[in-house]
Parts: sequence; structure tokens; C-alpha cells
Amino acid sequence: MQLVFLLRFVVGAVSTGQPPQALGRTVLGLASWWCAVACAYLLNGVTDVREDRANRSRRPIARGDLPVRTAATVTGVLAGAALASGAIAGDGVLMWVAVFLLLGFVYSARPVQAKRSSALCALVVFGLGATSYAGGVAAAGSGWTVPGAVFGCVMAAWMALVGSVVKDLGDAGGDAKGGRRTVAVVHGIAAARALAVTGAVLVGLAGTVAAALWAPLALVGTVPVTAGAAWVVTRVVRDARRQYAGRRQRRGAYRAFMVTQYAANLLVLDAFATV
Repeated sequence: MQLVFLLRFVVGAVSTGQPPQALGRTVLGLASWWCAVACAYLLNGVTDVREDRANRSRRPIARGDLPVRTAATVTGVLAGAALASGAIAGDGVLMWVAVFLLLGFVYSARPVQAKRSSALCALVVFGLGATSYAGGVAAAGSGWTVPGAVFGCVMAAWMALVGSVVKDLGDAGGDAKGGRRTVAVVHGIAAARALAVTGAVLVGLAGTVAAALWAPLALVGTVPVTAGAAWVVTRVVRDARRQYAGRRQRRGAYRAFMVTQYAANLLVLDAFATV
């Protein structure tokens, strides 16, 4: 999960179509982004201990390999490091790092805890994705290009409308014990599956149409998303037909989501870099 956030940052930087105005600033911006992502991940782990343990998650805090107090301390250190290095990298990077950290806090911590609601979760997750691409653009010192903006929006929507939903399919039991009010918890797995299918079809089709109309170069990344959407739908439908699908089987759609976003980002990164 942390790696793909860094990949989004790099895609944003390369999407500008220009060599970085200052390579050192771009590298420092990437380091700042890693600190911000690690901070958000640890904070989420600290606040998710109850549901992670109920879901038998292999995350280090849930396993007991990393004490909660230690993780909380490291979270604060990482936030400070992200802001400090972001400030050195430039005002643009600092701004997006600050927004990312704020969204990470809103997602995991009280009083909002957007993770507890599917609608709020989708909004915040979209922001986490979009700011990752924006941070890369700012670090490169250039401006947005249309292909970069289209691809960034499609992938942020892929995270918000697909990833945030299919993630809940295998975790509904633990999420309910943790007090979450997601679609899967409140309305049942069937409703969450229907929402996941709708989101996958919408992003898969709309993303490729938008790229074809306004940014043909972005098709290198959006076409794999369309294929990935078909894969997600297939996994969701297949799991729905199984009377006793276990957690691993129910997370098949999430694995399809993850593979798709890695493939799309890597392919478009190559395309942007060779233009």
C-alpha cells in the first residue's frame, strides 16, 4: 500500500512532460511523501487495532509485533519529518503534504473517522489519491498536463469508488465489532457487492472515454483500468455465487483492484517518461 502511493507521486512528477527543475527538490519531495504515507499508515494501524484483530489481519500492530504506544510516537515523528522535508522541497510540496496528512488524520482519527462511513471514506480516499499525484507535479516544479490530470482523476476515482468498497467485502465482521457503519455492515454484503460492481463499471468506462476524448496518451493507463474493472466485477460475481466464501475469497476483488492500479500506474509512467 505504501509503495503505490509513492508510485502515484512519481507518476505525477513525470506527467508534467518536463525534466524536474531541481532534481534534488524532487527527490526530497519523494522522501517527504514517504514520511507522510508511513505516518498515515501507522495512524490507521493504531486506530484499527480492534477490527484488525477481529479480522485476523497480518498488519504489525494487530499482530503485536509493534506496540501501539511506539507506533503512535513514530507517527508523530514521521509527521514532523514530512512537513520539515516538504518545506525544504518547496511551498507547493509542503501544501500537498499538509493536505495529505490532514486527510490521513480525518480518515483514521476522531472526531471524524471517515473510515467508519462508506460515503466519507470514498471522499477522503479520493483526496488521498489526488494529492499524491498533485504532490509529484509540485515537486517537479512544472504544471499539470491534460493527460496527467485525466489519469490522476481516473485513478483517484478508482481508489474511491472501487478500492474503498471491495476492501470492506472481506472485513465486514471485524468492521462491525469496531463500530463502523459501512455499506457492508449496515446493508449487508450483497449491497456492498452491488455498489462495487457499479463503481467498477462507472470508472472503467468513464475513464477510458474521458481519455479518448481529451487525453489519448492517458489511454495507456485507463485501458488497463477498464480491463481491471471487468476483472473486479468477475471476482465479485463469482464470490457472490459461493455459498460459503471465506475472507480470503471475498478479498479476491480487492486483490484485483490492487493489481490493476499497479499495472495502470506503471504503464502510464513508462508512457509519460518516453514522450
